[in-house]
Amino acid sequence: MATEKRNFHEALEPVLYWDATFAIARLVDAERYHSECLAFEGRLQAGSILSVVSEFVHNELAFFLVKTALTEKGRTTGEHWLDVKRNRLNVIPAAVPEVEAKQMELDRMTLKLPFSETITEQTRQLMRCYSLLPTDAYHIAIALSAGVNAFVCLDEDFLRVDGIIVYTCLP
Repeated sequence: MATEKRNFHEALEPVLYWDATFAIARLVDAERYHSECLAFEGRLQAGSILSVVSEFVHNELAFFLVKTALTEKGRTTGEHWLDVKRNRLNVIPAAVPEVEAKQMELDRMTLKLPFSETITEQTRQLMRCYSLLPTDAYHIAIALSAGVNAFVCLDEDFLRVDGIIVYTCLP
């Protein structure tokens, strides 16, 4: 069974897993597809759709926000973001309040799915079968283990996975 690709205007499934790409675009105003993701999230709320995430989404959101802060500081100092991370130890702590605020905002919009170590083999299988990066495979394995087969994301790699529904605003 192939992946079913849907746009943001098509029929909604009752439960949707938010990949980090969608969560970041929804929560960060400057992101490329922010307005589309904001409108889609409004549609999910209006339709009483249950939106779910995992700890991996929270982790990727935090990394994105911290890396953005490090990159912005690097632009002003002429340093690579990794050099800023090593040499300017005040940047990450200064980014933590934004990380916390965005994670709390995400928590207000979604339910966090639990997961156990038993999904590790399913994750490896997804990596083998569909050439997925580990984190993408974990997102899919966690959702599938909770009975969720519909995803909203901006990652084309999800489109390679058989038997799932992927909502995206990508052309």
